[in-house]
Order: sequence, then C-alpha cells, then structure tokens
Amino acid sequence: MDTLVNIRTFLIAARLGSFAGAARAERVAPSVVSKRIGQLEHQFRVTLFHRSTREISLTSDGGRLLPQCQRLLAQYEEIAEPETSETVRGHLRIDAPGTVTSRIFGPLFGEFMQMHPGVTIDLRLIDRLNDQFDQDCDLTIGARPSTSGQIVDIPLMPYANATYASAAYCEQFGEPDHPHRLTEHSCLASLLYGNVWHFYSENGDFAVTVQPRFQVNDALVLREAVRQGLGIAVLPSILVTDDVASGEFVRLLPDFRPLPLWLKAMVPRQRMLKPNVRELIAFLQARLTTAQDHSPVDLWNVLPHAQQPEFR
Repeated sequence: MDTLVNIRTFLIAARLGSFAGAARAERVAPSVVSKRIGQLEHQFRVTLFHRSTREISLTSDGGRLLPQCQRLLAQYEEIAEPETSETVRGHLRIDAPGTVTSRIFGPLFGEFMQMHPGVTIDLRLIDRLNDQFDQDCDLTIGARPSTSGQIVDIPLMPYANATYASAAYCEQFGEPDHPHRLTEHSCLASLLYGNVWHFYSENGDFAVTVQPRFQVNDALVLREAVRQGLGIAVLPSILVTDDVASGEFVRLLPDFRPLPLWLKAMVPRQRMLKPNVRELIAFLQARLTTAQDHSPVDLWNVLPHAQQPEFR
C-alpha cells in the first residue's frame, strides 16, 4: 500500500512540477512528499526527478516510468474503489481531436484537474472527429453520428460549421449562389465531410459531390488553405471568427447549412461506473451549457482561452 501512495505522490508531483504543490494537493508536509519520492526511487533503483531549489523536472527514467505508473494506479483504483464511491481521483485516458481540444476542451481539462488534484489525465490528440473509437479509453470526444451499443453517447455542444472562402478568392472567382454551383469552383475538403457535401435549407436539402483540389484531416491546415485563396471549404465557425470579423473570410451560402454536428463524449459502458469519469462528464456539460448562453464577445469570461462558435 505504501508503494501505491508513493506512486500517487510521484504522479501528482510530476503533473504539478513541484514537491510543494504536491504537498498541498496531498495535504501533507513537503518533507513527506520528498520522503515518498525517495522511497520510490530506492525501490525502483532510479532517479525520478532533477531537483533544484525552485523546480523539479522528470529524468529520462522518470519519463519512462510515468505512463506505467499511471496505468498501474488506474488499474488498482478500478479494482479497489467500490462502484458507489464518489471519490474524484485516479487516472483518466482521453482521446480528443486536436482542433477542438486546443480551442475548447484543453483548458477545461486543466480546470478539472485544478479542482481535483487527485486526478491525472493522459490526453491524446486524434486526427479527426470521427476517428475509430478506442475501447481502452475512458472517454473520447467526437462527432460520429452513431456508436456501438457498448458505448454511451453524451451530447456536449453543437459544433457549428459553415461554408467559407477568402475575400481574395471571391473577388477573383465570384461567390456561388447555390450549393450546386460549387462544382464550378475549387473546393477544399476535410475527411470529416468527405467529397459529398450535404446542405439543408427552407427550400429543401441538397447533396453535392465535389472534386476537391485539396483534402486534409486537420481543420487548421484547411483554414490556412482557404486563407491562401486556394478555394472554398466547410470549416468550423469556431476557427474563423476573427477572419470573418476582419473581412479576410467570407461566409458563403448563408441560406444553406452544412450537415449539423454535435460534439459528444463517448464512454464505454463499464467506464461510466468510475466516479472520475462521471464527474468529468458532469463538469463538461455544466461548463459548456453555460458557455452556450454567452455571446462570442464575452465567452472569454466563461471558457478560458477558447472562442465561442456561431450557433445557427
């Protein structure tokens, strides 16, 4: 049991980068943290941290052992904690798309760890919103329309998209007035939407097959291609708020909405028994519901370092 306590202290110290911070999180004296780390180093026969008077950093051995200790502690807590326990601690493995994580979820995960110092997170960025689901994950952020019966889907927020081009492109080639006109233009595609773009309007629904000049699985790269005037793309509105405000980007086909998407938390059914998973989901739902009640201007007061998408 002492080894598990020492491992937990090691993980917290590594995350906070400070023995003093770990001592506050564990509510013990800094000398206790130092003693626990020393015991672990003696047991493992390695040096886990480079120490200075102001900070600590992982050694190569510490970095090598960190993910192994995270898995070990997570497995122990799954076995040892009763399913009815409301203790919010332990390790979480999360897969999430890079773009929405940098804009929305990354700061929220950090805030959640500040609220619960006993929680550690292994966050891995996936290529796109509809990547294959990994059953070993506690939680995956995505926008796939459906999942298997063993996965619980929890809607978190709408993920607004629209059709955009640069002002320079529109000046040179004009603006399409109907989705069918997109076949006359240079189109840039994401793997999320593919080559068949669906649009919805009061006058009916339309599907257009485009022949993309450029196709990529990263929305930030796609936005840069639009900025360079290479063509028209369906982009997350969250990424282009400043570009539209400055006049560099033009929103096209305002009466035709692309396929609506929702960002969801997808959780293996058995992982819903973990108190830290349930608490994280409740936290995300509460914060994102609050965010949707605010305008893009004041969202910075609600979600640190994130921008609000347009909800239409």
